[in-house]
Amino acid sequence: MLQSTGTVNTREDSRFHISANHCAGRTDSARAAWRSILRGLPDPTPPDISDSDPLGTDSLPSDDLNEAASAVLADDAQNSVDPNMSAAAMDQMRSARRRRRIGDVAWGDLAYRVYTTALACLVFAVFASGWVGDSELSAASQTSAQKFGPVWAGLFVALLLLLGVRSGTRAGPIALESADVYHLLLAPISRSRVLRRPAVGVVGYGVATGMAVGALVGSLCSQRLPGNTFEWMLSGALFGGAAAALSIGAALITASRRVPRPWIELLAWALLVASVVAVAGYSPFAPLTLLGQILFWPLSFSLLPLVLVGLAIILAVVGLMIVGGLSIELAQRRTRLVGQLRFAVTQQDLRSVLLLRKQLASERPRNKSRFARLPIRFGGRFPVFTRDVQSFGRWPWVRVLRVTVLGLGAALCLYGAWSGTTPLVLLAGLCTYVAGLDVIEPLAQEVDHPMMLASYPEPAGVILQRHLVAPVFVMVLVGCEGLLLVWVLHPSVNIIAIGAITVITAATTAVAGASISVVSEAVLDAGDAAMMPPEVTGPRVVIRTLWPPLVAVIGVTPILVAQRAMRLGNDPIPPALTLAIPILVLAGIVFMWVKYREDLHRTMGEAMGAKT
Repeated sequence: MLQSTGTVNTREDSRFHISANHCAGRTDSARAAWRSILRGLPDPTPPDISDSDPLGTDSLPSDDLNEAASAVLADDAQNSVDPNMSAAAMDQMRSARRRRRIGDVAWGDLAYRVYTTALACLVFAVFASGWVGDSELSAASQTSAQKFGPVWAGLFVALLLLLGVRSGTRAGPIALESADVYHLLLAPISRSRVLRRPAVGVVGYGVATGMAVGALVGSLCSQRLPGNTFEWMLSGALFGGAAAALSIGAALITASRRVPRPWIELLAWALLVASVVAVAGYSPFAPLTLLGQILFWPLSFSLLPLVLVGLAIILAVVGLMIVGGLSIELAQRRTRLVGQLRFAVTQQDLRSVLLLRKQLASERPRNKSRFARLPIRFGGRFPVFTRDVQSFGRWPWVRVLRVTVLGLGAALCLYGAWSGTTPLVLLAGLCTYVAGLDVIEPLAQEVDHPMMLASYPEPAGVILQRHLVAPVFVMVLVGCEGLLLVWVLHPSVNIIAIGAITVITAATTAVAGASISVVSEAVLDAGDAAMMPPEVTGPRVVIRTLWPPLVAVIGVTPILVAQRAMRLGNDPIPPALTLAIPILVLAGIVFMWVKYREDLHRTMGEAMGAKT
C-alpha cells in the first residue's frame, strides 16, 4: 500500500516481497503480484519462480518498487471499466430480453385477453352503476357527505401512505428479477441507473391503477350526488392518482435509506392518528383531508388541495432520483419471496400465498402466548379450543391491527349499504373473508402437518371441525367492535338489532368461506383438468376461485333485506331474521363438509375405482 512519503510498506510475509530484477524488467509475474498486493487479492505468481521466496529476493530498492507500482496503477487506469459503456450494455441486454419475451407472445391471444378484460371491466362498471341506482340523496345527506366525505377519504389516504412506508422498509414496492439483483446491482453501474426503469414502471402502473379506481368511484358517486358524471370521474381519477403517487413515493424514499426510517414511520403514523381523530369529530381538520376534498370537487371546489397533489408528484420524483440507496440484501429477499409468490398464484395455492405474504411482511408470531395461563380443567376438556386461543395469543400486533381494521372497514361498508349504496355489500363481504383467512390460521396449521393430524386418537375430520369454533368467536368479537363504531355514528335500536344479526351470520360465513379455501387442496397437477372438456374446465376454475368469498358475501346480505323493508315502511328485523336462518344452515353445511370431506373423497375414489 502506497504511503504519502512516496515509499511502499512491505509485509512480513515473504510472498509479498518482489525482487529488483522482476520490478526493473516489469515482467508479467511481477505485474500480477503487484496488482494483487495493491488490490488486496491473492498472489497469482506461478509457483515455479521460487518456493522460499516466490517473488524474488528479500531486498528491493524503494525506487524500483514505486516505479512498478506506478506502472501497475497506470495500466489499471487504462483498462478500467467505463460506466457509460456498462450502462449501454445493460440497456442492450434489457432490450434483447424484452424483444425475446415479446417474440414469444401470441399477439392474437394477447389482444383477445385485453379485449375480454376491458369488456369485463366495462360491464362491471355499468352493472355497479346501475345497481347503485340513480336516486339522489336528500339535502341533509348531501350536506353530511360534503362535510364528512373528505375526512373519510383522507383517512383512506393515510392508510395507503402507511402501507407504502411499511412496504418501503422491506425494499418495496419494486420487485426486481433475480438477474438484476445478483448481477446488475453488483456491476460497476450506478444503482440509480439500474433501478430507475423498474421504479418508473411501478410508479406509472400504480398511478394508472389509482386513476382507474378513482374514476370508477367517482362514477358511482355521481349516481347518488348532484353533479355531472364526467366531473365526478375526473375528480376521482385525480384523487386516485395523487393518492397512489403519494404512497409509492413514500415507499421509494423509505426504501432508499436516505432518510432515517423511524422518522418516516413516525410521520406516517402521526398522519394516520390525525385522520382518525378528525373522523371521530375531535378535530376539525387533518392534513390529508385536503387531498380528500379533491374527490368531492363537484360539490365544493377549491384550489388549495392542489398543494398536496404537487407534494405527491414531488415525492414520486424524489423517490425515483434517490432509489439507488436500495439495500441489496433486502432486494434479494424480496425477489426470492415474490418469485415464489407468483408461482403459488399461478398454481392457485392460496395457503402458500398467505404464508409467503406474511414472510414478505416480516410477520413473526410471539414466542409466548398472551393467554398462556388457562385453567387446566378447561384445557383438558377442550384441548383444540385451548390450542386455538393460545395461537391467537401469539399474534403479532400487526395482524391484530389488520384484522381489526378489516372488521371496522366491513362495518362501515355495511353502514353505507344500509344508507343506500348497495354495492358496498361486496366490499364488506371481501373484508370479512380476508379477516377470516387470518383467523383460520390454527386450522391451516393443522392442514399443513398431515402426519401429525393422522397421529391423533380422534378422526382428522373431527379435529378440523373443532378448529372452527374459536375462529367464529374471534370474528364475532371483531364484528362487535364494528357494530359499536356504527352505533356511535348512528345511534338507533334498529341498528343494534340488525347489526347483531348480521354480525352472527357474517362471522360464521367468513369462517366457512376461509375454511373452504384452506382445506381444499392446491391444484398442482393438471392431469384431471386435461381429461375434461374446455367448457367444463373454465367454469370449474372460476367456481373454485369465487365460491369461498361468495359464501362470505352471502353472510352480510341480511342488511339488504332489512334496508329494503325499512324503505317500504315495514319492521326490518323479521326479514333479517328470516334470511339469517338459511345463511346459518349454509355455514353448517360447510362445517359438516370440513368434517366429512376426506370420507367423501375416499368413497368417491373407491366408487370410481370399482367402476373402472
